[in-house]
Amino acid sequence: MWFFSTPQRIIYGQDALDGLDEITANHALIITDETLKKLGVIEPILSLLDGKDIKHTIFSDIEPEPSIPSAIKGKEIAETNDIDLIIAVGGGSVIDAAKAIWALYENPEMNIDEVFPEDPLFLRKKARLVTIPTTSGTGSDANWAIVIKDPDTKQKISVAHRALIPDIDILDTRFIKDMPKNLAASTGFDALTHAIEAATVEWKNDFSTSLSHRSIELILKYLSTSIKDPGNIEAKEKIHIAATMAGISFGNSQIGGTHAIGHAIGASFSLPHGEVIAIALPQMMRFCLTNESTVRLYSEIGYHAKISSTQNHTNNAKTLIEHIEQLRKDIGLKTGLSDFGITKETLDEHMDEIISFALSDTGALVNPCELTEDTIKQLCYSML
Repeated sequence: MWFFSTPQRIIYGQDALDGLDEITANHALIITDETLKKLGVIEPILSLLDGKDIKHTIFSDIEPEPSIPSAIKGKEIAETNDIDLIIAVGGGSVIDAAKAIWALYENPEMNIDEVFPEDPLFLRKKARLVTIPTTSGTGSDANWAIVIKDPDTKQKISVAHRALIPDIDILDTRFIKDMPKNLAASTGFDALTHAIEAATVEWKNDFSTSLSHRSIELILKYLSTSIKDPGNIEAKEKIHIAATMAGISFGNSQIGGTHAIGHAIGASFSLPHGEVIAIALPQMMRFCLTNESTVRLYSEIGYHAKISSTQNHTNNAKTLIEHIEQLRKDIGLKTGLSDFGITKETLDEHMDEIISFALSDTGALVNPCELTEDTIKQLCYSML
């Protein structure tokens, strides 16, 4: 039995924020980060709430990698103010933190690592969740996953439950038009990876794959333009939509080994997620070329993205990987871990931790080619 889950409503296009005008609430908790708060990004939302006489409290103590202690602090603020609406304004870190705060607020006796897809999770008794992404890549605004860091172990914990899908997702281009180029590049590559993995992991399905293919097509067509020509609103909007499509796709399928290794290396070295993913993706795809079924799936992706047209699946798959590597170069992303100053020696020092983190990641369970201690080592070395 399969389920396909999405936000109750996705509002997109210019002036999409106006869709919030129909919201009713007594007291909203605005969850964001300190940078976005200082830049005034949340001001249009505050003005809209003021116009509707909805009280609001701002919680901006969210780290680049959200932590369990921050989620607990946010939950306590929600309890103190009797919050009945949560609005997450930010990238994946903010949105993941908001989901964790929401879950803990509605289930105060639960620890976040106890969230499990098949167990009850009581939500919407106290509050609803609205997401307004300010990056185009994580997909957190449209799926039912939380990635949060345990500061005691340094490990990124992934939990998921269908009830965690936001009620309303607002894709308004005003919130992404001034995104820094490197951030746009790394989050865009993260979205590309979500879509490719969703279409190739063992839990792929027809619904998720259809969104994956369209997302990949849009990203390969518009990502470079959206970064090199910041005034091209059409390109930015297409990437914003594609990122949410990818989020819905992997939310109804699964991430794979690229994210398992990316999460592990990122956590072990405290590196930015999207940039590590951009290094890992082509290497993982080459590793999976040993699987004939995956080669065919890569070939289909290339065909739907209009970058290959031959009948030779192997050639098509290799062309796709080469195209992705060229895109990575074009938009200025790092191509190896050595660009972060990591050497084989420092990698070896962290290897046991990386292997442990990667093998415990949900993405490792459904990767099309089995990940073992040895293959993880070789993949890490190939990323240098």
